[in-house]
Amino acid sequence: MPKHRKKEPRLEPPPAAATREKSAEGRLWTVVLGVWAVAFCLRCLYVWQIERVAFFDIRIGDGEAYHLWARRIAGGDWLGKDVFYQAPLYPYVLAVFYRTAGDSATAVRLFQAFIGAGSCMLLAIAGTSLFGRLGAIAGLGLAIYPPAIFLDGLIDKSSLVTFFTSALLAISALAPERMTMRRWFGAGMILGLLALTRENALILLAPILAWIMFAAFMNAGRARFAPALLFTAGCALVLLPVGLRNMAVGGEFHLTTSQFGPNFYIGNHAGAGGTYEGIVAGHGSVADEREDATRLAEKAVGRRLSPGEVSSYWAERSFAYIQSQPIDWLKLLARKLALTFNSVELSDTESQDVYAASAWILRIFQPFDFGLLLGMAALGIVLTGGSWRRLWFLYAIGVAYALSVALFYVFARYRFPLVPVLMLLAGGGIVTTIDLVRQRRFQRLAAPAGAALFAILFAHLSLDDGRTASATHYLSIAIALSKDPARAEDALGFYQRALDQDPKFPAAHLGLGAVLARIGKHDEAIAHYRAAIALWPDYGEAHYNLGMALAAAGRQQEAELEYREALRLRPDDPDTRFALGKTLTVLNKPDLALEQFQRGLASSPNEVKSIVGLGVVLTQLGRPDEAIRQYELALKLDPDNAAAHNNLGWTLASQGRVAEAVPHFERALAFDPNYANAKQNLEEARRVLSRRR
Repeated sequence: MPKHRKKEPRLEPPPAAATREKSAEGRLWTVVLGVWAVAFCLRCLYVWQIERVAFFDIRIGDGEAYHLWARRIAGGDWLGKDVFYQAPLYPYVLAVFYRTAGDSATAVRLFQAFIGAGSCMLLAIAGTSLFGRLGAIAGLGLAIYPPAIFLDGLIDKSSLVTFFTSALLAISALAPERMTMRRWFGAGMILGLLALTRENALILLAPILAWIMFAAFMNAGRARFAPALLFTAGCALVLLPVGLRNMAVGGEFHLTTSQFGPNFYIGNHAGAGGTYEGIVAGHGSVADEREDATRLAEKAVGRRLSPGEVSSYWAERSFAYIQSQPIDWLKLLARKLALTFNSVELSDTESQDVYAASAWILRIFQPFDFGLLLGMAALGIVLTGGSWRRLWFLYAIGVAYALSVALFYVFARYRFPLVPVLMLLAGGGIVTTIDLVRQRRFQRLAAPAGAALFAILFAHLSLDDGRTASATHYLSIAIALSKDPARAEDALGFYQRALDQDPKFPAAHLGLGAVLARIGKHDEAIAHYRAAIALWPDYGEAHYNLGMALAAAGRQQEAELEYREALRLRPDDPDTRFALGKTLTVLNKPDLALEQFQRGLASSPNEVKSIVGLGVVLTQLGRPDEAIRQYELALKLDPDNAAAHNNLGWTLASQGRVAEAVPHFERALAFDPNYANAKQNLEEARRVLSRRR
């Protein structure tokens, strides 16, 4: 019998539609990866260009705070000791990077260039989901946008903020039928991570939940509440451990940080201008802000306060202002909204213009500023108005985030999460414009072009002088350089650059005076201190510094007046009490000096220099036994204090106890070999002992 072969199944070629779909998907990924490559190359080129600037390796402002925090974490302090005051995710990411690749400024900036390119790729994906393959132009726009390149190159959390914002938009832009429960959960986690880099991003919970519910309503029969619950659960999964950590170390539950109250007050009080102004004039660092907020709140309440209580105190002050002056507050809010959409890049510490002087990559794309982007977004909003059911989540996210910025205060990097949203809207406008041009339907472009022109003109209203940002950056560089005595001359140059940008910049006059005083140019320092006081008449530290310079120049009577003015403004400052007491001692006013030292020690009983000063005055008043006890107390607190040893030796010698005095003079010189007075006292004591023999 003939054998029958088993019939083999015939392999059918894939359907043409499936082939086209795979081909289209391949082309799409080629475009998206091309956007990533362009973005990464531009950011690496930028890092290479700025690597030559003198301040490339200097961490300033928040960058310094994050760097020091990351080094503590990398050194093993993973839990920390206080409730978070700043958003914590970036320093933890930085710490992991430090542990694996080191902490060089170049390495960190290249790492952030990689992250920034990822943001552009994610935005390109979002654009293609909404507008087809040409929608990838949104990611390309972010790739070449000068502020994006600049912020990705800062040692700052902005690169992470942009990445998580773009990731959230990429998921949200997916068609509802492609949104699985797992994706909604992931989107919630991304929002949680974004909130741990930019706390006010939590406001986006409202528009995104509304978008989820809207999508469920438009797709009847699908689960309506499960996506919203999963989204919220994903967000909570990220934030709850941070809240529990805050409770464990600080005794209070805060989902992110405890800085709501001070930040809200800075942007909402009588006299606020819409940008950052320290609670105390002249104090701009995070450490100063936290310390000032706590100190002033505790002084007002009359007891020690927890971080939550400090936040509540400042929030209540802001709400009291809003309730008492609602019209003024609404005007302030309107100004802050205008600043949020203004073309000027308001910088807090580091200025894009300063870096642009050394990086042509920023200069060639300079016409593409926030004003032009806003105009392009307005074009897109009008042209894609018919697709509002698909796009309204972009409007809702943009409006909600803009309000969250304006409710506090405005800086360029604070408003930057609006940029990816505007890029998507602009991308939609460009894609639609191309289609209309191909169809020769030019009349459809008239109204959108008018909207774009209006937005551009509105964004370019003169609301703030951008030169202030450059002056602040130069000041920050100068302050960082002045911490190194070997770079005093470099610091002087940057202080002068700050004053060239803004001659009426009180902080620059103050800093320049401090460096001049340190190198012995007291007369020049006095002139700059007086200039600072003319602009900041109620700044106690300026009066204190002027008093110090006057005293060093031998003008003790003028110094006394400045110290007294400083104490009027800061009655509890022990350093000023000590300085005044010392000046009164030189002016041979021991009774008045005694009062100042005693009042200073009442608030700071272990302040060694005040204890030594009190000993000097007691000696001057003819009370050597009491003076000796004060010196001994000072040496108990600080055995290596050269001034205490020298003054104790002098008082002992004045009482005829020369042999006891000699070891103290010797120890003073051992701790400070250049101590001229101690050297002179030791030589005299040895001569006395030699004559006695």
